[in-house]
Amino acid sequence: MNLSLGLGELSSLLCALLWAVAIILFRKSGSVVPPLMLNLWKNLFALVLFVATMAILRIPWTGQTNDADFWRLVLSGAIGIGISDTMFFASLNRLGASRFAVVDCLYAPLVALGSIALLDEPFKITLILALLLVVPAIVLGSWEPRRHPIERSQLVWGIGLGVAALLLAALGIVIAKPALDRADPWWATTVRLLAGTALVIPQALWPSQRAALRRTFTPGRHWRLLAASAFTGTYLAMFFWILGVKHTYATVASVLNQLSVIFMVLLAAAFLGEPLRWRRVLAIGLGAAGAMLAMM
Repeated sequence: MNLSLGLGELSSLLCALLWAVAIILFRKSGSVVPPLMLNLWKNLFALVLFVATMAILRIPWTGQTNDADFWRLVLSGAIGIGISDTMFFASLNRLGASRFAVVDCLYAPLVALGSIALLDEPFKITLILALLLVVPAIVLGSWEPRRHPIERSQLVWGIGLGVAALLLAALGIVIAKPALDRADPWWATTVRLLAGTALVIPQALWPSQRAALRRTFTPGRHWRLLAASAFTGTYLAMFFWILGVKHTYATVASVLNQLSVIFMVLLAAAFLGEPLRWRRVLAIGLGAAGAMLAMM
């Protein structure tokens, strides 16, 4: 029984922490920038950083993998970034961070099912137990009773968009997994970003979107928030997400990534003054136990 943190597990945990920070920033960004434009802005910003990083590290653009793996990454980026991320931002705007976190519990089971069906990954009993601990921990730690529920139509649309986003995100990572095992993670992430951005640009140039496009890409104070969101959520978190999946099973990485909601609870208590109630303390304990089981 090995409880040590390998590179894959550590990267997945770090991704969860960074994503927790990014979720708060993206939620604030969503109040001033529509989902499609937010997706495009953060992709372009991150692309500049990834291309610069590849140049500094002298990572070659060619010879990384075969044609089949390249097109796997392209398809993965188009689905998981070009489509899924826009739906994710739309869902986050409608549900808020806590409600979306409940929907986000579907991510780990979806990745697990996809990995078992398409990648022949083993599904050990400890991983089943980990899912049974982490998923309730996320629900318990993120649920917050409200006196004035949101409108039913807004709730239904938010949940529907969230589920669709998670389905596409899970499909994207399962498709990319074989290529990630063989390719440099910086190069692989850049290819996925390029593919996702290429799919978003025509949508952003559609006549009905041009006014929002001009507002979003006109320099202003909102760029600070967008830059912080993109740097944390798209550059740092995405790299460690890819690195985690590359160096451990996709099912294990997905469970550890789910701890982002637990980190969100801690960050909200530390920096936003939100109370750390008993159910949140219990959620932290359940999440930590699930994380250890996932690494066994």
